[in-house]
Amino acid sequence: MTTPRRVRAIVVASAAALALSGCIVLPPPLPQPQPLPTTQQPQPQPTQTAEPTETVDPSQFVQPDEPVADSDPTPEDVGAYYAGESPITSAGYSPDAATDVILQPTRGTPLVQSQAGLPDSTEGDEYLPDVAPSLTGDLIQSTVGRLDMTDDEGGQYTCSGTVINGETQDIVITAAHCVFSDDTRTEMASITFTPAYDDGAAPFGVWEAEDWWYPEQYITANDRWLDGQDDNGWMGFDFAFMRMAPDAQGREIEDVVGGQGVSFQAETNGIVFAGYPGDPAPFDAEVQRYCSDSTITYGVGGDPNLGVDCVMGSGASGSGWVSNVDPATGAGLIVAVYSNGGGSEGYGPPLGVTAYGGLVTLQSGG
Repeated sequence: MTTPRRVRAIVVASAAALALSGCIVLPPPLPQPQPLPTTQQPQPQPTQTAEPTETVDPSQFVQPDEPVADSDPTPEDVGAYYAGESPITSAGYSPDAATDVILQPTRGTPLVQSQAGLPDSTEGDEYLPDVAPSLTGDLIQSTVGRLDMTDDEGGQYTCSGTVINGETQDIVITAAHCVFSDDTRTEMASITFTPAYDDGAAPFGVWEAEDWWYPEQYITANDRWLDGQDDNGWMGFDFAFMRMAPDAQGREIEDVVGGQGVSFQAETNGIVFAGYPGDPAPFDAEVQRYCSDSTITYGVGGDPNLGVDCVMGSGASGSGWVSNVDPATGAGLIVAVYSNGGGSEGYGPPLGVTAYGGLVTLQSGG
């Protein structure tokens, strides 16, 4: 997965902390303004070469909350099931099981087409650089924001997230590793979210997370990976939901910025995603950037992830992967979140029954 990008005031040896290459980390305040050194953390390899054998116990693999069918259970009009591949990968791992649930965006209508919605772009160009975000404007621009996290040892990071159309109007989707610190192996101590963040500006305000949910499957498998064992399929469950407290005016975040749609049906009609990458240079997590890809892969290296071409790295973690994007409105359906990547590729776990169950649990206060 892409770890939070981390910056410390004291240089730390790169071997001291393996993190996921999708979040970004910022240092504690210094007495005088000065450039912040960045400690680039190694990324886990997004591919897995181990082949399954007859002696492998399937119960050791991370599994979704419900069985995964080998056949396509989804309606024909929502696209190819896991990019047309069998959901169980060559290494024996299972993704989150598709389920027949779609949450529509708050405005605009998803556009079913084979293309991504925007022209294919892998370079992480700035998203709508000359357009001011507004409640009636582009839905990707207004709902995507920067997460700023602090762990319980004072380490600071950034990731990305997206406001979704939830029952409680206060939900942001992101990656599990943006909520759970791999440095401390505990949940983050605090998380704030700034929708449409732009070079220090907060056009809609800042919201604080008051609760969150992430899969138990992620923790179990991620702990194995951090201990130097087989990753056990954690890449298929690197997603999370956060419930944001009302702002100082008592407003729910969805009422202010809108909410993107979500599909838990393994939708793969092209992908557009925007976020706040902090590497490679010249990315600095200060402006909203995007990638768009009409060709989606699945199961690369045996891991249960969708794959797209994109150079964005740390800080882009948690970006919602939007399918069926209508370019006129930015409305679509989030089908995965950015988890990890390397070089010119990014990988994200598809959302299914485990993710939907977690969303229901969080919204009910469970």
